[in-house]
Amino acid sequence: MDLRATKEKLALPIKSAEYRVGVDDFMVYATRSLTSSDGKLKCPCIKCVNNKLLSPDDVNNHLLYFGIMHNYNNWTFHGEVVDEISFEPMVENETKGETNLRQLVHDTYGQRDDNLNLSENMDEGTRGPNKEAQNFYSLLNDADQELWPGCELTKLSFLVLLFHIKSTNKWSNKSFDDLLGALLLAIPGSANLPKSFQEAKKVIEKLGLGYVKIHSCTNHCQLYWKDKANDDTCSKCGASRWKRMREQSTTTGRNKKKGIPAKVLRYFPLVPRLKRLFMSKHTASLMRWHDEGRSKDEEVLSHPEDSEAWKNFDSRFPTFGKESRNVRLGLASDDFNPFRTLSSIHSCWLIVLVPYNFPPWMCLKKSSLILSSLISRPTSLGNNINIYIYATHY
Repeated sequence: MDLRATKEKLALPIKSAEYRVGVDDFMVYATRSLTSSDGKLKCPCIKCVNNKLLSPDDVNNHLLYFGIMHNYNNWTFHGEVVDEISFEPMVENETKGETNLRQLVHDTYGQRDDNLNLSENMDEGTRGPNKEAQNFYSLLNDADQELWPGCELTKLSFLVLLFHIKSTNKWSNKSFDDLLGALLLAIPGSANLPKSFQEAKKVIEKLGLGYVKIHSCTNHCQLYWKDKANDDTCSKCGASRWKRMREQSTTTGRNKKKGIPAKVLRYFPLVPRLKRLFMSKHTASLMRWHDEGRSKDEEVLSHPEDSEAWKNFDSRFPTFGKESRNVRLGLASDDFNPFRTLSSIHSCWLIVLVPYNFPPWMCLKKSSLILSSLISRPTSLGNNINIYIYATHY
């Protein structure tokens, strides 16, 4: 099926014969590629905008009567795989060995070719490439290194695939170790496979997907960072920063006391993630969609930019509103029980950011949401969450 031709037909008036043919082709593609367990699929008509699960007959009737939603150029809800999402398909380009994983490495470090400017990436102590340059070249090597001769997967693409499966299926670290152990025994010449989860994690960490641990007051008064990073007690309530102290041996043979923090905030730095969105040519254009790509019909509420809150903000800060690349984020927070029935009183709070620059069908996709902070706490935070939201501004 020629998807481009089908999409062009669906852009025609709904009463035209070509549009009806386009609807027929769309239904064939959608029902073949992606349906729910009960045989239903999301309806992309103007009325439902992919928010309702309907039977194929109802979807067909809605498309013929209401028409397909505007700007639904990528059928992400109906089986089409696009590379706007964070996990890109690994399809070879014209150059042998050149994969989208290499492009991912270039986007991560903001490079358009395989050579960093070494004059700007030298370590003053050793006069060699600094850590960032070393990581860049190491990832390029992993992106080209076959798992074994003739294998279609490279070391980096295999690890990204494994971590993606681990995340979506909620594997434990031990199950990941067990799988790698079985693969090492089953695959001949698998010397390039990592031996454990920790070894695989060291490779993936170079993509910049880590987090920062910030100690916080057990009563939620303050965070121990910036000018308070070295304090041992809270400046407001006087509570100790430490749960208990423990001995830690050093290379000199002396025991050094090291504190176990009473409470830890896991913070995922926001600025590098926003930079990453503009480093990729795919997501960079999507970050401007709210201003350059949508249909600006004043009578239709098609995007948060059409809301009164957005317009009010632009009127108060006109300079900010004139630049389409400025980032608009929504903030949401909720708690969940990580231990389920094993501990019903323990709650873990998370703070999630929603990039409203994206088209409405991508804003709330799981791959678009930005996890900002993870707060572990036996009981509810209530209004005390304010000090943790403050950290998301940096």
